[in-house]
Amino acid sequence: MSFSSECFRYTRDQLLKLRKVVNISDDMLEIKQEFPLLFGENAHRGCADSNVQVQSQTGFSEPQFARTPVSPNPGGGPTPALIKAELASSAARRSNLSDDDRVLKIVMGILNNPTLKRFDLLKSQLIITGITSADILKGVVTLIFDKAVLEPTFCPMFAQLFFDLNKKLPPFPSDESGRRKITCRRVLLDNCQKTFEGADNLQEEARQMTAQEQESERKDKEKLIKLRNLGNIRLIGELFKLRMVTKNIIRIIVKELLMSDHKCCLSEENVEAICQLFNNIGKLLDKSQDSRDNIDVYFDSLKKLSTNPQLTPQLRFMVCDVLNLRSNNWVPKPILIL
Repeated sequence: MSFSSECFRYTRDQLLKLRKVVNISDDMLEIKQEFPLLFGENAHRGCADSNVQVQSQTGFSEPQFARTPVSPNPGGGPTPALIKAELASSAARRSNLSDDDRVLKIVMGILNNPTLKRFDLLKSQLIITGITSADILKGVVTLIFDKAVLEPTFCPMFAQLFFDLNKKLPPFPSDESGRRKITCRRVLLDNCQKTFEGADNLQEEARQMTAQEQESERKDKEKLIKLRNLGNIRLIGELFKLRMVTKNIIRIIVKELLMSDHKCCLSEENVEAICQLFNNIGKLLDKSQDSRDNIDVYFDSLKKLSTNPQLTPQLRFMVCDVLNLRSNNWVPKPILIL
């Protein structure tokens, strides 16, 4: 079934004629009279004398509820014409927005309701939005990145989207001479790095909010920071599966998470992040001999964490689940339903 992407507008005169067969409120007619330009009406309204062009919106020969044909103008004479309304993208092009703002506005609309079923449509729409400069590319990638890390359930879809965009979009020259060209992958990894490295500073800022009236705001901020950090780790893992993130980057991230501070116990966020990362890509890391030696070192640290009394029982169980997953050759144990 195919749907038309066009819609139609009626002028006030057309509505008056259609009122004979359709229930149209007085409020609507009054609004059309007071604000005709708001609806894109022609000042001369001469188009009301043209013929109606009826188009099927669903692919059926006629709407199922219209069993008996009804004329919109039973008194005879010419029937009112339909005025085609602009699509959102067309309206954005005709507005006074700059090219950057116009593209970002369209991208925000496209990302408003991402689903796996709409992935191909989502990708094709993003490619034709008009990403014609490095600045627009940075803005688009940042918008998608922010959406992905706040909705980690869709991280596999967004990772695939980044992979496809990186293949489809051309590289753009850098403003600085001698620098590498700007690609979708480069901008994406910059966002991942900034989010990962800036997590500690953001958490410290939240801890500084000690006033009683700031307690609610501090808790909300801490939740948002944690969500972004874990979403970033999830996205990095999905990008690693698609070979957009190298093993060297993963090695650096694991070392930072496991060995960030030897003097005290790891933070709750770091423990959750490292467990999530190994649950996601541990099997891939364990396959290659060059990374298996490093994995052994990492899991020695995890074994110590699993018995660390400074960790909450919930976090210790989380670490034990990762240890058991590796010992079971990365095959999850079946969940018993009592």
